[in-house]
Amino acid sequence: MIIDVVHDTQAIFRTILHCMSRPGTIESIADIGNQAESQGLCYDSTLLSAMTLLDAEVSFHIIGENVPLIEAFLSAYTLATVAELQEADYVFITNGTNKEVIHNVFSQVKKGTLTNPQQSATIIMETEKLSNDPQLTLRGPGIATTANVQIAASEFWTAKREEANQEYPLGVDMIIVDPQSNMMCLPRTTTIHDCEVS
Repeated sequence: MIIDVVHDTQAIFRTILHCMSRPGTIESIADIGNQAESQGLCYDSTLLSAMTLLDAEVSFHIIGENVPLIEAFLSAYTLATVAELQEADYVFITNGTNKEVIHNVFSQVKKGTLTNPQQSATIIMETEKLSNDPQLTLRGPGIATTANVQIAASEFWTAKREEANQEYPLGVDMIIVDPQSNMMCLPRTTTIHDCEVS
């Protein structure tokens, strides 16, 4: 893999922090992603996010295709451990995962506790298209008024995400990536509604 583990992952981490603090903001990591070799197992942006977030102190779970290959790849490069869905710190959902499986993820992932809400899972989800076209309206901290986004197949999970986040501060945070190495974050404090038709 051609990646500067220190400088490239620091740049991606800063991008994740920027997007997490400004929900609806879409940033590209293509300049870094084009240097990586995901070997077709998942999107480059998924792989680079994993390389940034995972280390020997955390656990992860993969949902989708090529699970054994991705697990072996990430474990070898990050030293993170594979965990059951209910225990994983990071859950990666690859593109093409069906609606029922995604629903199960939101039902079972860690949502933290009242004393330690930070002990929840972060979901990294692949989508075919990510843009600021008006499909969904976001509201919440980090958004001046509203932000519009389009996330392909979001109808598979928006209602289940709302259920998972209904007992704030418990809940899950999300990082969404597309094949063009665009990235957007949805912290648990962000609410999602369908755009109103004018």
